[in-house]
Amino acid sequence: MTAELREQLAAYYETRARQREQDIDERLAELTPRERSLVRDAAVMGYVLGRMDERAHVEFPKDTPIARAVVYAALREDEHYAVLRGVAHQYIEPEDPR
Repeated sequence: MTAELREQLAAYYETRARQREQDIDERLAELTPRERSLVRDAAVMGYVLGRMDERAHVEFPKDTPIARAVVYAALREDEHYAVLRGVAHQYIEPEDPR
């Protein structure tokens, strides 16, 4: 891999990282303080419960990086999390497939 290509890739990854952070900031800014708090609490609890394993003693990251990662993941999802993505202003319970 040439040095020029490495520099171009590094610049691209840096630009994309900044864009991701901006996307997260913009979405969080659209939420009320209460909504941001609920998203943060739910994201952290889901992360912690998802990582719970009696055999593994893992260090958990701080709350803010977890919440930001969850918001970004929701923004990337096309079919789910409409409220968090900002395309719906009200939660509607999905139909039971049974």
